[in-house]
Amino acid sequence: MKSFKKRFLAGFTAGTLLFAGAVGSVYAAEKPDNRPPGQRQQIDVNALAKEIATQYDVNEKEVLAALKEERPMDDIYYAAMLAKVSGKSFRQVFAMKSDWFDVMKALGITREKYEATLREMMAEDIAARSDLDVKTVNELMNKHYSPRDIRIAGRIAKASGKNVQEILDSKKLNQRWLDVAKELGLGPEVVRPRTPADEQEDAEAGQGAQPPREQPAQ
Repeated sequence: MKSFKKRFLAGFTAGTLLFAGAVGSVYAAEKPDNRPPGQRQQIDVNALAKEIATQYDVNEKEVLAALKEERPMDDIYYAAMLAKVSGKSFRQVFAMKSDWFDVMKALGITREKYEATLREMMAEDIAARSDLDVKTVNELMNKHYSPRDIRIAGRIAKASGKNVQEILDSKKLNQRWLDVAKELGLGPEVVRPRTPADEQEDAEAGQGAQPPREQPAQ
């Protein structure tokens, strides 16, 4: 069970933080959790609540209330993700906060159910940032292409009028996407990140989010 918990939390954290990066563009630049209490109001919490509510399909007012109370951002994202997977409200899930693995079990969330929801969200997110449709993104994910490569190849494909698979196949080992774009007569703006989420993805370059440490037994 301990090993399963580690694997599950690792996947849960990686997936949740992926979308935290994707929707937290308003929040990410300021990092208000690193500042003294009472300063988060400098962030446009209304805009952030709207982004989170849209991404995770939860109630915007409930998210806004948690933000105004300056609840930990990790807990807000975890609650939003579990609400998305379980179909419960954000408020219901947030009120259950303890060990998030225990909350998952209480909600009856299986690994398969969580991963299916995460995959759906990933495909939608990549499609929105790659100029591709969700079906094509899923097909490429099944071929084990990285989200970053799908995103950039999709934009190059649209700009060049070529098929995205053709673009992916044309990239040589250790070749940069900037070089691929240049060979097609395209400028670097096609490759460069468009959003904070793109920047984070490029910076990590395939390195997964680090799983949380398990709390020692009491």
